[in-house]
Amino acid sequence: MKRFVLPILLAALPVAAADAGEEALIGPALHSAVSGKTVYISTPMGEVPIRYAANGQVSGRTELALLDGETTTKDSGRWWVADSKLCIRWNRWMSGETHCFTMKRVSPTEVHWRRDDGKSGRARLG
Repeated sequence: MKRFVLPILLAALPVAAADAGEEALIGPALHSAVSGKTVYISTPMGEVPIRYAANGQVSGRTELALLDGETTTKDSGRWWVADSKLCIRWNRWMSGETHCFTMKRVSPTEVHWRRDDGKSGRARLG
């Protein structure tokens, strides 16, 4: 399970390229979808809340991080939109590396996300 949970929860947002009814979020629409909001990443063990502050700060807190091999249950970092992707860099989680995601809206409050390495999942926008 190590290195499985955190990649799913840390980043947030799309899936398959041509799914019917899914709206790709890009540019300003992607930014406004997460800015000032909490994104709840769906995992097999429950939702993980990630807060995307309007000033570009990101923060998260979850006990699941320990199960994933991290040494702390909370972290912070930066987020930004680049090349129509949501990018995030945590200070400690995920080795402090930058990861970028595409996002597709499937309902007013739900998105599918796909990370650059192919990992994907669902999240709820709060």
